[in-house]
Amino acid sequence: MSSSAGWRFAAASLAFAAGVLHLAQIGPHADEDPLFGVFFAAVGSLQIAGGLYLLRPLGPPAIRAFVGWFGIVGSLATIAIWFASRTSGLPFGAEPGTPETIGLADAAADIFEVFTALLIGLWLLGDRVRPRQLLALGGAGSAVLLGGVWLVTRELGLFAPDPRLVAFSDFADGAALGVLALLATFVAGAALVPSSRVLPRAPAALLLVTLVAAELSLVVFTLPARGGQNRDCLYAPIREDSGISHAQAPESIPLEVGEQTSVVALLLVACADAPVILRDVRPIYPLPDTAEIRAITIDRSRSARNDRVRARGGGIPAIGATLEPGQGRYPIVLEIHALRPGAFFVNALRIDYEYRGSAGFIGFASYVFVCVGDEPCPRPPGH
Repeated sequence: MSSSAGWRFAAASLAFAAGVLHLAQIGPHADEDPLFGVFFAAVGSLQIAGGLYLLRPLGPPAIRAFVGWFGIVGSLATIAIWFASRTSGLPFGAEPGTPETIGLADAAADIFEVFTALLIGLWLLGDRVRPRQLLALGGAGSAVLLGGVWLVTRELGLFAPDPRLVAFSDFADGAALGVLALLATFVAGAALVPSSRVLPRAPAALLLVTLVAAELSLVVFTLPARGGQNRDCLYAPIREDSGISHAQAPESIPLEVGEQTSVVALLLVACADAPVILRDVRPIYPLPDTAEIRAITIDRSRSARNDRVRARGGGIPAIGATLEPGQGRYPIVLEIHALRPGAFFVNALRIDYEYRGSAGFIGFASYVFVCVGDEPCPRPPGH
């Protein structure tokens, strides 16, 4: 295998990985705005198509160059759109001009896109040694730098799992660092090996297969919550039935220090043909310490959004409860006690369940945002 073919195959694998992540986000983002769903469908489809072309590029050199440059510009444009959405906010959608939070899935997609563009560039440069060496060394250094940025920002809590995630965020961290380390090794080799040189088949194939396995792991660990709130019941025997979304997030709840309230976080429905037993209900990632959840219950008397907040709660413990099919909504109620001034948010809950003797789990966005103290209570943060 020539080094040129290796860069092309690696770029194809990265394009596939980015495409899968974008296609998986169609459902959750279409809930926010149909235009977002169209965007993710278009970007994901183009990335899959581009990956297929890179595996077997057909046509004269001019066609190959056009497709390659289209892939580079498209990857960088997608990153630029993402950057705008996380800094100034997009001028359209559910909340125009409102920045969204950074999640693991979009960070992973950006890594795939950056190095898709870089590896396509190496492929197009061919035997132009000096620019290829500079690009390769810059790419290797960027991979190392991005690994450090990933570790530091995750440790500081500057970006977190998307509230619709059901994957394991710690595993995603390891997969991301593995991908970046392998990419650093892969592109650094491009500074030393001429594109026409035939590399030893076994080591080159092993490095490429390992890179693909790391990419696949990162994709799996950052997939969204299997269809957003699972309203079509495609991914689990329960769905979230309140209709809440990023575009229709409930208002923030003001509390005084020491005050306690109960909030309907989810309205679950058993949508299969057998009972579902809740084995665990918990926030997906750590919460601010301005308040605490003292109990999580099911209160069947609170079946509507307009009865979302009460001073006192009731019901039965959610863990161990059975959801019967055809019996309507089961409100998951959080008993929240305010401890000190500040914001407290429960963006999402992970539900572990048992269905027909088998265990499963799914994550649902819950959109509970509490403001403790006298400070103005803002809207819930974008997801």
